[in-house]
Amino acid sequence: MANLFFPQLTSGTLVQYPFTRTRVFRSIKNVLADGEMILLPDPGAGRLLWQLAYQDLSPADTEALTNHYQTCRGPFRGFTFIDPTDNMFVSSSDLTNTAWGKSESVQVESGQADPVNGTGGFALTNTGETDAYFTQTLPVPASYAYTLSLYLQSAGASIVKLIRGGPSEQQITTVSVGPQWTRVLSSGALNDYGTSLSAGIILSAGQQVSAFGLQLEAQPSPSQYRATAQTGGVYTEAHWSANEFVVVATGNELFSTTFGIDTAI
Repeated sequence: MANLFFPQLTSGTLVQYPFTRTRVFRSIKNVLADGEMILLPDPGAGRLLWQLAYQDLSPADTEALTNHYQTCRGPFRGFTFIDPTDNMFVSSSDLTNTAWGKSESVQVESGQADPVNGTGGFALTNTGETDAYFTQTLPVPASYAYTLSLYLQSAGASIVKLIRGGPSEQQITTVSVGPQWTRVLSSGALNDYGTSLSAGIILSAGQQVSAFGLQLEAQPSPSQYRATAQTGGVYTEAHWSANEFVVVATGNELFSTTFGIDTAI
């Protein structure tokens, strides 16, 4: 839900380990008079469930979680939750998908070699005479800590710019790439309290690179690449599954809590 987001901890992460993530499916079962059974999937009833546990929370983090629960009125109001186990980008495995925004001068060619000995790479070419953008925009807080990571390759030594930007501020990271596949990254938090974030790459005039494994995560460092198709790890209608929010004091200004979050899929 717009302007209502699960809070990020002062550590720059959303959760603490360990936690569990469960995907639930439902089937419709009909038993006929002769005993024959007909099973059909019920695609509209699928859900994702996260069971989260926090230890040694600071007063600031405890207050942020408490305020969020109260603002949501418990399970009543929906909010946006970023799945800490997933890639936030939609269609990271298909850079020709319309989820990706690009300048008119950028051409995308699929079926290229990739760093895992397959053909999942993409050639990105800027045919224009000025810088061109290849990004994806997501409905998440621009002020959170994020890490953008991807694999890049170019025919010769080349400089590529990575960009993370909100409505009022952007951060550009310059990386060096060459004939060998290199995983590059850009991480940090913006001083921008807008509710959208764009992330991707900037190609200079006439530049061509091969790209694979674009990933965005709401944490200070990257994890292993996870390919996405039609959905990414941003859920805009998540709900608290707890009817009360219980916080336990475990030490001097240290607190713990356990609760669940769920969303339809």
